[in-house]
Amino acid sequence: MPLKKGSSKETVSTNISELIHSGKPQKQAVAIALNVAREARAKRAFGGNVVTKEKVHVGPIRSSVAGRTDHLPMHVHSGSYVIPADIVSALGEGNTEAGFMSVHQLFGPKMGIPLARATGGETGELVPIIAAGGEYVIHPEDVRRVGQGDLDTGHKILDHFVKKIRAKTVQTLKNLPGPAKD
Repeated sequence: MPLKKGSSKETVSTNISELIHSGKPQKQAVAIALNVAREARAKRAFGGNVVTKEKVHVGPIRSSVAGRTDHLPMHVHSGSYVIPADIVSALGEGNTEAGFMSVHQLFGPKMGIPLARATGGETGELVPIIAAGGEYVIHPEDVRRVGQGDLDTGHKILDHFVKKIRAKTVQTLKNLPGPAKD
């Protein structure tokens, strides 16, 4: 009998029972049933498109929903760096698309480094994340390049960059005049 599609506790429990009755060990049955539920949740979150390990995100995260609302499940390469949406927008002077271009020019793939990469991070593993529209995922090879060959140094430099841009944006906002009075 085929497994039920869904992520409710009842569906998971029914699937576990079905798998055990078909001869699967209990731990394997639980793992399979939870994986089916995970795929159902991902399918709902992506409006019907199931996230698989073959689909790995690098670059701008576009969404119809503005940033600061982490609701987009995806996989990234281990060692990737995610530039927050407020920083991307600040780099584009309030325009996210212009910010995406700025981030790509600053930290994206350079000449001689192929756009399609087979592996990521230290281990090539994929990491599931929940991201927000307006964020930008930097590939681990580009993070390593920022750190002059060292991934940890690249992360530290990018952390410093984000803090510096955020502080500059806050200062700019503080210096703006208040609302006009009638």
